[in-house]
Formats: sequence, structure tokens, C-alpha cells
Amino acid sequence: MIETEATEKIGSHYKAHRAKTASTTSCDVEVKIPNRGSARSIPIGTGRSRRYLARPGKSGQHLGGRLELSCRYPTVSVVVHRYVLGMEPLETTGDFWSPDNPAKRVPGILTREPGSRARLTLKTRVIDELAAPLEVTGTGASITHSGDPGRIVADGVPRVLLGDTSEGPVTCVDSYLQHPPTNGFDVAAMFQQVWDPYTLIVGAHLPTGRAATLDAVRFIIDSPGWWTQLPDAGSATSAAGKVVCERGDDKLMWLEFRPSFTLRLRSADRAVRSVMTLMKLAVDVDLTPLCIQVRETAQGDWLDVKTRNQDPSKTSWPDHHNLLPPSSVTLERIAEWLAIEQTMDGLAAAAANPVEKEAIQVQGVVACSLIEGIHKRIVDAREMHYVKRARALHETALRIDPEITKPVDKWPELVKEARNDLAHHNTGRPFEEQVYNWMIAESSVIWVLRLCLLSHAGFTDQEIAEALSDHQRYKFYRENLKMHVKERSDEQAALSTGAL
Repeated sequence: MIETEATEKIGSHYKAHRAKTASTTSCDVEVKIPNRGSARSIPIGTGRSRRYLARPGKSGQHLGGRLELSCRYPTVSVVVHRYVLGMEPLETTGDFWSPDNPAKRVPGILTREPGSRARLTLKTRVIDELAAPLEVTGTGASITHSGDPGRIVADGVPRVLLGDTSEGPVTCVDSYLQHPPTNGFDVAAMFQQVWDPYTLIVGAHLPTGRAATLDAVRFIIDSPGWWTQLPDAGSATSAAGKVVCERGDDKLMWLEFRPSFTLRLRSADRAVRSVMTLMKLAVDVDLTPLCIQVRETAQGDWLDVKTRNQDPSKTSWPDHHNLLPPSSVTLERIAEWLAIEQTMDGLAAAAANPVEKEAIQVQGVVACSLIEGIHKRIVDAREMHYVKRARALHETALRIDPEITKPVDKWPELVKEARNDLAHHNTGRPFEEQVYNWMIAESSVIWVLRLCLLSHAGFTDQEIAEALSDHQRYKFYRENLKMHVKERSDEQAALSTGAL
């Protein structure tokens, strides 16, 4: 369910009112609460960024394009503006087969809930299982389970399965064989075969799976609030191709990418993720894809692509915790970023979403290795010493914020030492000193890289600097950095005097 929540304070008591909608919609909620004779309106976004509204009303009914709920408290009016996303649960029956053996068709049920992978349950086996062969005789049936790793691995290879269903043709890409628990009395389960497709294509048969050629991908990312800066209809072109935007009557923003190169399912997914990476770097927000569609080469129909990442319950809305304002992410910058991403090999996403909640050695070695990879791609691909790459990136970041690594002394050299100590398991320095160097390097490298990537993406130094000056998470990073430097100094002083 998508829920939004607000409270009304009356004296020292709070009354809570909730508007609920089905998982097929994303909503803007406006709550009107009379306040001393006048009504005040509270516009509310959906999802994790704005959970300030809600208790269930007694009843609700659809009125035109809106859902109005009557609450327990007659003084409160809740209006939910609904955006239909086509994210309703899927349950369909049909016949399914492997492209390797189209003559063998097996009846089954295909299901999917928003935010989850699809599941295909077949009445009988469409592919023979090497590790659990089924033998049927005139007197009964038996399954022999094998522990042979070769057979188990062979059964676990992802496969393409095709189907003709009541919803139309489907393609199950990267389908993995499952063995859900069963009880010994369920005879039908003995014959069944269960598959979890990581990607479900609705609308066509694509026998080659991820190798199928496409000419475009279009998608909706998160709620409309992130895209108010884009025109109702527009386009921008870069070396990567053409990006088109179109706002529907439901206010949802469609972005369409028509590449200048051959597109396949993996590169179509990469285009969607690239836009999400840009938003994470610039706005500092994790957005959720809601709808993805692809179009086969020389075909006119759009095909729905469904994965577990499409979860309408996780949509969000802009708030004061963002870094750059969403308005700074223009269509032209999106188009240019898609061109940049063609050479980044996913490294920008690694900087935007750094390793967290792991040992500091793991976080540090990953962050420090990004220095070399990102510098090669956005500054200079020629061979050079690591410290020169670190220094060049550091100079770009200092141009934007002269205090980004203050009070660290000789930052490029410290990062080089931390990287070498981690990569080569060096000895010779006290472990206490190494740990602080790793923490200092890991946290500061990620921010230096973010500023460099934003600059490379076309954001001006002034834009970025102004955003940093009012960004709470950046301020916490700066204070933590100062504390780590002080703690390291105190530790070294204690070691030199023999206090530790």
C-alpha cells in the first residue's frame, strides 16, 4: 500500500488521519484541516520522504480522477490525487516452453506482485533436471536427488522461457530454477517445476533473451515531484542519442532514450540506472523506477519490462535534505550524462552508492580504487602514478570547496598510502594509525569523486558550492573528518609517549 500521513494538533492532543490507496497508484495528498474557522491545506508527497499523514477513514469512494476519503473526524477532508501506474499484480495462465524445444509446451501460472520478482509455476517439467531426475513408471513416480555439484550447477543456469498467456505473449528472461519446500503428501508438487524470472517481458516473444536488439527504452522514475523542471514535451540530443520527455495527463513523466547504438536489454537497464545515478549524485536521493518499456528494432509496440526494482511503495518527494535542487537536472544534462556513462563502466554508480556497513578495510580499498578508474575516464587515460591522479581530482574538488578535505595534510599522499596499505597489506605502521587513515581516506574520497563527477556532468562550481553550503549530510561529513584527524593525532601522541 502507498500511505501518506498527517496529524492535527488540538490542544495537547493529536489526531491522526490516514489516506490509503492501492499499490497500483502513486498519489499527491492534500489535507484540509479547519483551524480556528479557516481551512489550511497541506500538500503531501508520497513515500519515504513524506510520511506525515494518516489514519484510515471510515469509507472511501472514487470520484472522477480522485479518491475522496471520509474520516472519523468530520472536520478533516482528505483528497488523494491518483496516478495510475500499471503496477497492478499479475496472475495469468498459459502454455510455456523453452526456445530450445518449442514443441514441448507445458501449462502453468505466471504471477507477480509489485516490488517482487515474477514466479512461474508449471504443471510439469519443461526442462529435465539433472540433479533431481523424475522417473515415471506404470506403478508410480520417483525423484532421485543428486549431490553432484556439476549437475546442480547445470540446473542452476539462467534460462529464457516463452509463454502464450491470457495477458498475451511473455518472455521470462534469466529464469532460475527454484525448489520451494513441499510436503510429502502433495503429489502434484512432485511433478511441478518452479522458475523465478529476474526480468519479465510482457507483449512479445524474445527467444534470444538479453541478446534481443532494441531501438528505444522509455521509463517512469519515481513520483512527478522530481521532474517538474522538465517541459511537458521536449527533447535533447548528445553523442549517446536522443532523450525525449513527455508528461502524461496523470502528471507522470516519461523519459525515452533513443540511442545512437544498438540497444539490448542490459544496456536499456543501464540507461535507466544511469539517470538514477545522476539523480543520486546531484540531488542525493535514491529514486525508484516505476515503469519500464522497450521497443524491438523495426517494431512499433512498446513491451512492458517488469523487475523487482519497480516498487510503487518506495516513491518519494523532494525535500530540504536534497543536495542540488531537482530543477538543476535538466533534459540536456540527462542527455549529456547518458553519453558520459557510456565510458564509465558503472564507476559513477559505485561513487554515488559507496560500500557501507562493511569492514573499513573493504570500504576503504573500494573507495580508493575508484580514484584511478574515474580519473582515467574523465581526466586522462594515459599511464601515470596514482598520486598524480589523486592530486588532479583533489584540485577539481578544492576549486568547488577549498575546505572539502580540511584539516587533512597532504591529502593525495594520504590516500595513496591508505590505498597501498590496503591493496598490498603493507606493514610498518601502527594498526591504530592505519585505521584512522582508512576512515579519513574512505569518507573524503567519496565526496571528492562526487564533486568531480558533478563538474564533469556540467554542473557549475557555483551551483555545487551553494548546494554544499546548505547540505546537512555534507556538514556531518566535514565534522566527522575533523574528528577523525583529531583522534588520529591524539592516538599518535599517546603511542609516542608510551601511554598506549
